[in-house]
Amino acid sequence: MHVQQAILPAIKARLIQDGSLDEKALQELALEFNVSGAHIRGLVSFYDDLHQDPNAVRICEGTSCRLARQGKRDLGRHVYCLGRCYEAPNALAANGQILDRTVLANGHDGFRDPEEAPPCPVFCLASTPAVTRRIMNGDHATLKQALNAEVYTALKRSLQSTPSQIIDQLSQADLRGRGGAGFRVGQKWAACAAFRSDKRFAVVNGDEGDPGSFVDRVLMEQDPHAVLEGLALCAYAIGAHHGLIYVRSEYPLARIRLEQAILEAQQAGILGDSVMGSEFSLQVEVVSGMGSYVCGEETAMLQSIEGQRGEVRLRPPYPTECGLFGKPTVVNNVETIIVVPQIILWGADRFSSLGTETSKGTKAMCLNHGFARPGIYEVEFGTTLQEVIDAAGGARAGRSLEGVLLGGPMGSLVEKSDFDVPIGFESMQKRGIQLGHGGVVALLDGTDYEALFHHLVQFMAAESCGKCMPCSLGSRRLLSWIEKGKIAPLALKEQALWISKSSLCAFGQLIPQNLVQVLDRVGGHHA
Repeated sequence: MHVQQAILPAIKARLIQDGSLDEKALQELALEFNVSGAHIRGLVSFYDDLHQDPNAVRICEGTSCRLARQGKRDLGRHVYCLGRCYEAPNALAANGQILDRTVLANGHDGFRDPEEAPPCPVFCLASTPAVTRRIMNGDHATLKQALNAEVYTALKRSLQSTPSQIIDQLSQADLRGRGGAGFRVGQKWAACAAFRSDKRFAVVNGDEGDPGSFVDRVLMEQDPHAVLEGLALCAYAIGAHHGLIYVRSEYPLARIRLEQAILEAQQAGILGDSVMGSEFSLQVEVVSGMGSYVCGEETAMLQSIEGQRGEVRLRPPYPTECGLFGKPTVVNNVETIIVVPQIILWGADRFSSLGTETSKGTKAMCLNHGFARPGIYEVEFGTTLQEVIDAAGGARAGRSLEGVLLGGPMGSLVEKSDFDVPIGFESMQKRGIQLGHGGVVALLDGTDYEALFHHLVQFMAAESCGKCMPCSLGSRRLLSWIEKGKIAPLALKEQALWISKSSLCAFGQLIPQNLVQVLDRVGGHHA
C-alpha cells in the first residue's frame, strides 16, 4: 500500500476508536502523515464516513427508498444508496446488518445478517447470459463454487496468448463500458498498454452504481472470483502488476467477500507472484470508499485511492496516460469487467452476435420495488424498455405506471410514450435518453413530483464534489430557492440548464437535465 493510501483508513480508524475527532486528534494525524492540519480537516469535511457518527444506522436516501417513504425523510444518517432497491425502504446498521423486511412488516424495527436475507431475484431475457450466468443460479462466492462454474478458465487460457491478442478480442467483440458512457474497452486498454511507463494499474470501480442500480453489489457479493478474473485479464493485457477494487462503504459484505476471494486465490496460486504458474505476477487489494457518491466518477475515485479529496480531475490527460499516482491506469466498472472472461471463452464473434449493430452483447437492468417482479434483468441490447417492464409484470399491486427514472439521478425521466425505445447507446441517445447504469425506478400513479424534484436537488447539493463552482454553488442556490418557495419554475429551469452547460463532469452536466424533466411533471407548481 502506498503511504498516501493509508491516510483515509487511519482517520476512520481514529474516528471509530474515539467516537469523534477533536483538534488534538487531527493534529496527531497530520504529524503522523507529514501533512498539514488543513489537509486532514479537508478530508474529514469531504467524506461522510469521516465526520458522521460511525455507530449510526445508515438510512437509504436513494430514489427508490425515498419514493417508498412517500417523500418523508427519516431521522438519522442518510446515504445514497444501499443497493437494495428491489426491496424498499432500507437501512444499514454499523455492524453491517440490514433492515429485516419480515420484522418490519409486523410493525417492528429489526436487523439481520445480509447473508441470511433472501437473494436478489435475477432473470435473463437474453438468449444466453453473459453477466448473470452464475448469480442466476445462486451464490458462487467460494473458490470451489467458482471453479465448478468455469471461473479462471479464461485466465488460464489467456496466459498462453499475448496481451495484445486479448485486447484484439475485446476490440473485435466491440465491448463497450457498461457505466453509461459506452466507451470502447479495447480502445481504452490499448491506449494504456501503449503508453510508456515503468508501472501501470488496473482498477475495478465498485462505487459506480447509481441510486436505483444494484447489479454491481450483487456481482461483488455473489460472484467475486469472476470480478478477480476480469481484473487479472485486464492487468495482463495492459502490463499491470497491481490491481485494485474500489468498493463503496455502503457495501460492507461486498468488501468482505472480495477480500476472502483474494485470499483464496492467492493461496491457490491463482494470484500473487506467479499467476497460475506463469511468469506474470499480480497483487490485488480492496480499497474502501468513505461515503462519497461522486467517487463513482473514475478520476474522483483515483483521487480517493490516493488519500485525497474525491474531486474530479480535469481531462486531458486521461487516466490511461496519467491515472493512479500519475501512472497509466485502466478503470472499468464491475459489470464491464465481469463480461471480459466470457468474451475470451466464447470468442468475439459469439459475443458480438448478441445485441445490435452498434451496441453488442447484453445489459443488466435493475428494476426497483415499484414493479411486480423487481430484480436484475439481463437483456440483449435492442430489447425495448417496454419488454423489460412487461417481463417484470408492470407496476406492483395493481398500481399504474406513469413513467420511470432510468439511469439514476444522472439519467432520464422516461415517459410511457418512449417505453418502446430499444435499450442501447445510440438508440437512446437519439431520443435524448440516458441509459446510465441501467437502474429503472418506477414512477407510480400518485407520485409527488414536487417532492421528487426536491429530492434530486438535495442529492446534487449534498454530493457535488465542490471542484467546479457551477455545480457546487449552483445546486445549493437551487436548493435555497426551493426551500424558500418563492421562485418560479422558469427560473429553476434556467438555473439548472446553466449548471448543465458549465459543469466539469457528467454529475453536473446530466443531473440538471433530469431536473428539468421532473420539473415539467410538476405542472407549473413551485417545487
